[in-house]
Amino acid sequence: MMRRHFISVVMGGILVLLLAGGTGAPGLRAADLKTLPPAAPAGGSGGPLAKPIPAAALPPAPTYEYNAAGKPDPFQPFMETDPALKTKKEENLIKKTVGKGGPISPLQQVDIEQLRLVGIAGNDHGRTAIVEDGVAKKHYPLFVGTYIGMNGGRIVSIQPDRLIIEERLQDQTKKAKKTKVRRITVMLHKEQ
Repeated sequence: MMRRHFISVVMGGILVLLLAGGTGAPGLRAADLKTLPPAAPAGGSGGPLAKPIPAAALPPAPTYEYNAAGKPDPFQPFMETDPALKTKKEENLIKKTVGKGGPISPLQQVDIEQLRLVGIAGNDHGRTAIVEDGVAKKHYPLFVGTYIGMNGGRIVSIQPDRLIIEERLQDQTKKAKKTKVRRITVMLHKEQ
């Protein structure tokens, strides 16, 4: 009984392989067999129809080549992790956009003295400051690195009670163009 079952399973497997196109010959598929010329008649050893099939007659397997043009590098991180390179890239981006008349935020269109520091929230790991535009009566959140003011000021530090802003000014009077750094401190509670 087990022998019959074993034989039927083996024969069924062979039948499935033949129907699926598995011939056992490497590189030949069922679709390839349809395109081959008819085989030589059995029993004939070297008749006029018995020609060997050249390897060039078989269609070559298609090859895939990856073209990386216009695609991002999958091994490069999405965000810059080195702080020095990150700030350098940000500065270059700002120089490109502001120098060419690119987008300027509303904070860069007003003078720093026109803004009033309303509040500071956060801890030593990260703080956010809120300023109010005295003329437009709008509130804006500020973070470290935010550009503010008409002279290209940038927020360097947010303390519990003050903002520290740096403006880089070009000295145009001398022949050697020198950059001056002007620090502006904006207090949360002004002394009266």
